[in-house]
Amino acid sequence: MIGYTRRTLLLTLLATIAAPAARGQAPTVVTLFGDSIAAGYGLAPPDGLASQLQAALAALGIDAAVRNAGVPGDTSPHGLARLNGSVRKDTTLCIVEFGGNDRRLGYPETLTRDSLDVIVKQLKDRGVTVILAGMGAGERGELYRQIAEANHVALYPDLFAGVGPDLRQPDGVHPNPAGAKVIARGLAEVVAEALRAWKGR
Repeated sequence: MIGYTRRTLLLTLLATIAAPAARGQAPTVVTLFGDSIAAGYGLAPPDGLASQLQAALAALGIDAAVRNAGVPGDTSPHGLARLNGSVRKDTTLCIVEFGGNDRRLGYPETLTRDSLDVIVKQLKDRGVTVILAGMGAGERGELYRQIAEANHVALYPDLFAGVGPDLRQPDGVHPNPAGAKVIARGLAEVVAEALRAWKGR
């Protein structure tokens, strides 16, 4: 009887120790890598895209920490230059969001294409799941489609789908809090699907 009691106490102790360890597992890391849209320009941190995406994923039952790796004004070549320092080694999934500033500054399409292609390839070589955020229809939209197809990564074709003028800041470009929520909800569906596929591998 005494031996049984000691064994029961030991099992209870081990279960008590193991439970917090299991609960303390770090969530999956999603890195939002891009320019001012990713950075949440003009928004308080809780209203920015990273925070809103994390909340949208949680609503879908996905426990993920969304890391903000956006830099306002960044172009795709700038993103490539800072890739290794910005997308840390614990990243499971990376949303690549560049191109708006390339267009604004008049960069040739080939430069954007080459920079994005190398970013995607380097992330894949590191074992990171990639979602490429596109810029809608037209030539630029086709550029993103071709890169995603060539590299066999998911494409979110239009980052600003559903984000009309009333969902943007006074500059007419950046989303306001409600606009960021629309973007986050759209992205969350694609991210959740990709993470479920990754966990099921």
